[in-house]
Amino acid sequence: MGICSGEKGAMESYYKKLLLHLRANISHKYALPVSMVLLLLSWAFSSLYYKGLYPGNNLSWIGWALALVTFFYAFLPSGVSFKKLFKEIKREDVFIAVFIVVIYFASHLWNFSSAPWNQNGLFDDAAWDIYFAKNQVFSGVPFQPAFFDSVGLISREVVFHYYISVFFKVFGYNLLVFNFSLLILGFVTVFFTTFLIHRIFKDVKVTLLSAMVINFFPLHYMHIFMGHRYAIAAPLMVVSLYFLYTSFAKKSFLRAAASALFAALCWGSSIMGKQFILGLVLSAASFVVFTKSGQRSKENISTALVWGLGFIVSSALLLAYIAFNRNDYFLREQGLLQEFFDLYKGGGLGALKPFFDQLAELFFAKHSFRRQFLPDFYIVPLSYYLFLVPGLLIAAAKKRFEIVFLSFIPILGAIVSGPYDFRVLLAVPVWVVAMAYTLNYLFKLPPNRPGRILLVALGIAGLLLGLIPSISYLWNVSKSPNYLYLLPHKDVAVSRLVQDIVVGGASLSGGVHGLGDVAGSSFPTGEMKPDEFSRRRPTVASYDTLVCPYSSYAIMHLYLQDFDDKRILSFCNQGIQLLKKEEEILANNIAAVTNYKPNTNDLKLIWEVSDKTGRIINLFKKYEKYGSEETIYGSSDGLAFSLYILTIKAKNIKSFQRDVFTLASGQGQ
Repeated sequence: MGICSGEKGAMESYYKKLLLHLRANISHKYALPVSMVLLLLSWAFSSLYYKGLYPGNNLSWIGWALALVTFFYAFLPSGVSFKKLFKEIKREDVFIAVFIVVIYFASHLWNFSSAPWNQNGLFDDAAWDIYFAKNQVFSGVPFQPAFFDSVGLISREVVFHYYISVFFKVFGYNLLVFNFSLLILGFVTVFFTTFLIHRIFKDVKVTLLSAMVINFFPLHYMHIFMGHRYAIAAPLMVVSLYFLYTSFAKKSFLRAAASALFAALCWGSSIMGKQFILGLVLSAASFVVFTKSGQRSKENISTALVWGLGFIVSSALLLAYIAFNRNDYFLREQGLLQEFFDLYKGGGLGALKPFFDQLAELFFAKHSFRRQFLPDFYIVPLSYYLFLVPGLLIAAAKKRFEIVFLSFIPILGAIVSGPYDFRVLLAVPVWVVAMAYTLNYLFKLPPNRPGRILLVALGIAGLLLGLIPSISYLWNVSKSPNYLYLLPHKDVAVSRLVQDIVVGGASLSGGVHGLGDVAGSSFPTGEMKPDEFSRRRPTVASYDTLVCPYSSYAIMHLYLQDFDDKRILSFCNQGIQLLKKEEEILANNIAAVTNYKPNTNDLKLIWEVSDKTGRIINLFKKYEKYGSEETIYGSSDGLAFSLYILTIKAKNIKSFQRDVFTLASGQGQ
């Protein structure tokens, strides 16, 4: 009993010291309870919102924002000033920062006019995210941290959508602004990964070499411009990791709160964000299990507690969404996990062999469609494994568990959800940190160590064997505008052209002509417009439009979003010619025409000319008697395209519909 009493007394003393340490380091003590009250109010109004008792209220996010501000204020040091902060910046840090800025923007803007990711390149999934951003952000819809997409059957978080919307509002709604916003995200990843490495190792040689590696890491470089919401997960993660490391190193509660905020934003950015949180949870558990009690000082424990509380405050709105929309939020993951485990139950490990074969293909095949933005280059340049594998072992030995877990969790996630390059994207900055452990080991070898110079030389040579081919590959890709089929310049040009026609104000005089034939006119073009994602008709259009594109799917929906895209694209039943047979395209065309409700407007029917529409266009050509026809020819980066346009006068539409109905009967539709 005496021993138990002694242990109990020691524990009470420890918790008392911990509490005193916490209180002593809270700069504004009354701000913390105020933050908690505001947090509870935010939760209360969120509950009323989701229960339908107070729909459309803004008090949930206002309460959350105030709770977050007061939480940070509680730990803001007294007497802090920008002048003092600037004085603490070392010349060494300034040099590294300038180096990163120069090397990053010089290398990511080279050959920009011919690069696949310039103002003419847009990924289909990225187009959907812009589309959703316009629907869900600054659109009169009350703020919510996520929304359910009934088409993709997934809850989409809104951090990325708010991020790009700010750029649009400040600089204009066009594709160049969007790709610039992606460029900034990539820069944040490179910048904070480099400085995280510098804070860990405090060796400029390791820092600059690591900066070169992450800057020219092909997987990260290419996926900067993939542009869907996954693009924001990695930068948020590395910022959170940077502040997490420096919060413990500097015993700073404010940095711990900043790390928690960025971790919550990472979680609320995409599915990848959940992997980051899982990695941190597993790392914390491993730290408790595998470290001595002496290392669990009151400073470290109190910093961890502040981080945990900060994470709860920062993620409060997302937690509320999950609480009231649990099925919607986990629907995607549940489906993937269920499919994976059903295969295992039905056939054991043998049934899972295709998953592991696909993973091997992803990492080691010379060419693979699983590397969507890196089809003919390795996920990890092969010589980098000489640094990555030893680096992970060193990190594990030093109990840097987060490096190990965050290196492997995305790979395990890819096995379950399907091995594609973007699935492992989150691990890239962590892999570079692991490689830095090996570099640091080489540079820290004792001067009298036999063969030290040779080992360092071999290490640098191995690094260059990965770095030089990576730079060469990226340079060559940047000179070929059509290198990436998932950044289709032609589809963007066609969508811009169709948008011009739909907007109106252009005088199509009939006949056959190319883009720009009418000098000085407002003739439709495939060129970028200043606010092409947010255009309005200058006047009420004198015609309605139905369009049947060849391969422009989400991109076409985006460019026509403000003009009732679903009605316009009903001409191909919301789809594209590429994925349909000729008979299905014709059936879609006929259905759209017969379902059209005539009004006082003319009707323009537009087909992108292809091998699937030749016969269909010929069938409709005979109806030129009801109006007029024209063909527009154009090209984008050497890829030619043309649009056939059949205009039906308003007074003839009903006759035209009767004839099309007869055509349907004749075609056996």
